[in-house]
Amino acid sequence: MAALHAKVPPAPRLLSSPPTHGPPSGRPNAASPGSTAAAKSRAQPPDVVLDCKRLDRLMKSGRLADALDLFDRMPRKTVVAWTSAISGCTRNGRPDAAVAMFAGMLESGVAPNDFACNAALAACVGTGALALGEQVHSLAVRAGFAGDAWIGSCLIELYSKCGSLLAAKDVFRQMESPDVVGYTSLVSALCRNGEFEQAVEVLGQMMMQGLQPNEHTMTSMLAACPRVLGEQIHGYMLKTMGLQSVYASSALIDFYSRNYDFDLAKTVFENLDCKNVVSWCSMMLLYIRDGRLEDAFRVFIGMISEGVDPNEFAFSIALGACESISLGRQLHCSAIKRNLLTDIRVSNDLLSMYGRNGLVEELEAVLDSIENPDLVSWTAALSANFQNGFSEKAVQLLSKMHSEGFTLNDYAFSSGLSSCADLALLDQGRQFHCLALKLGCDSKICTGNALINMYSKCGQIESARLAFDVMHCHDVTSWNSLIHGFAHHGDANLAMEAFTEMCASGGKPDESTFLGVLVGCNHAGLIKEGEMFFRLMIDQCGITPTRSHYACMIDMLGRNGRFVEALHMIEKMPFEPDALMWKTLLASCKLHGNLEIGKLAAEKLMELSERDSATYVLMSNIYAMREEWQDAGRVRRRMDEMGVKKDAGWSWIEVKNEAHAFVARDMTHPDSASIYQILGELVDVMQDTDDVHMQI
Repeated sequence: MAALHAKVPPAPRLLSSPPTHGPPSGRPNAASPGSTAAAKSRAQPPDVVLDCKRLDRLMKSGRLADALDLFDRMPRKTVVAWTSAISGCTRNGRPDAAVAMFAGMLESGVAPNDFACNAALAACVGTGALALGEQVHSLAVRAGFAGDAWIGSCLIELYSKCGSLLAAKDVFRQMESPDVVGYTSLVSALCRNGEFEQAVEVLGQMMMQGLQPNEHTMTSMLAACPRVLGEQIHGYMLKTMGLQSVYASSALIDFYSRNYDFDLAKTVFENLDCKNVVSWCSMMLLYIRDGRLEDAFRVFIGMISEGVDPNEFAFSIALGACESISLGRQLHCSAIKRNLLTDIRVSNDLLSMYGRNGLVEELEAVLDSIENPDLVSWTAALSANFQNGFSEKAVQLLSKMHSEGFTLNDYAFSSGLSSCADLALLDQGRQFHCLALKLGCDSKICTGNALINMYSKCGQIESARLAFDVMHCHDVTSWNSLIHGFAHHGDANLAMEAFTEMCASGGKPDESTFLGVLVGCNHAGLIKEGEMFFRLMIDQCGITPTRSHYACMIDMLGRNGRFVEALHMIEKMPFEPDALMWKTLLASCKLHGNLEIGKLAAEKLMELSERDSATYVLMSNIYAMREEWQDAGRVRRRMDEMGVKKDAGWSWIEVKNEAHAFVARDMTHPDSASIYQILGELVDVMQDTDDVHMQI
């Protein structure tokens, strides 16, 4: 139906003078709007009542498309039908459609009752539509529902979640006789906004009124309260309620796991006589929070062994904890059997699981199977393609996301811009930058860091500095991106200035920060400064140098001909030198023609990686520099005997947002014929020019 796809109206036209309803005298036990159908069956034709019941059942079973199809075909849409459709859309993850549907109900002339107002407020909470919620509040006041406890509870939740705590308190004060639900709503609102002292005061007022807090009241406080208060709540619950409530126990497990008291959380779980899927999921989250992914997955298997049927939340958590592709595929098959792939959360976690394991083709198959992928789906696919080296595909996905009407977020821009950096797509990166600027994402951390990196790798270091300067705040990655950018552009002084600026602003340099400064010193030949920063990293910052730091220092010493010191550093390292270090030293030997140490480095390289073409090429060049042609030829012959081939270098250019890659003697490009024709003409021109110069 049209309402499902309609955009949420900013201020839908409400009834100017809705019919007045008397204040509700009571509320049925069932919260579902469909439960009122039986009470009104005398006033409604049987087919209308039957359709309303069918609509309610379809919504509750998650068959949103079938339910909306039935709703469209209903000849007469009563307030009960509208309310079922509105609440069903919210329940099935489409609060935006529910908000638009409520506006459609008002425009059709159907006056909302208290159930309809509740459903509309729940939809406003789901979308964060504070302005529309205020209009529904006004409508409820005119209709006489303002004093209703359920309406009041919904309003408190709306205002508190939209950041208007004062309005939530005002609603509570205007409630005629707040019940446990009303008090619980206010306590939850106060805790959600960090007002724990006021929450305790409200709890005391509630008990003075003769109302005993239930498990929902206490667990609403556990969701966000500090450790001391949570332990007191735990003690109160033990004295008054016991702890065989799965709902309360799950909240306690979550509370203790948030506070990293995993033993107490496990004790609460083990003392439960009857565990449901919620308590099992709480334990899985506990282990994930502790970084124990294998244990989390064992809990999932234990849940199935105990006969508890996992729901979409359990599958989502299990997929997040799954590190084995074979187990991930089994989970995928199990989710298909249980018909859980219709839930977008399960599909999104499947995307992340396949992406983590580098299976991009499987990821694309899952993405194509999602009927309505959301922003998380696209971002997961985009990030997976970038992280697995499919940068071109990532750029295409970001463009497709934008063309399909999605508002790109910080994470999507980060992956897209990083892909542009890898491919040196400056023009495409600039277009993404413009889009980020329009959406206000350019100053955010992830996007800003990616912009610095993209402009640095594309040779636009001044633009990288501007991208850094417009950011509202900087993390260590921001500074590292800038320092590495300066370093790779050969400006060691600016890299060191950025380091000083970072420390002065309170930033704490890490391993990557020092590596960037060392690279800058190496490129600029500032060996004294490089040694000073290396000692600073160890002595003052307490950072243990990694292989990359040692490789950079060895390269720095080797480039300056200090081979004895470079060998001494290799011997004193806390780990065995790898191929990179010996290759770095071998390259320095070629630079200075040091045959003796070059032979040593080459022998070590042969032991570690005898099929590395760089070893043979560098050693052959060293012999050639010394005019020892027989030894140079011997190295080349050994290279041929081992079947080692030097990988050809690739180059590429960007034309109309498309990257064209080239390699020597390549004929795979669709325009190869015309390219080689132009190349031949250029060679002729160069030869003619050489002849002219020779004649002159």
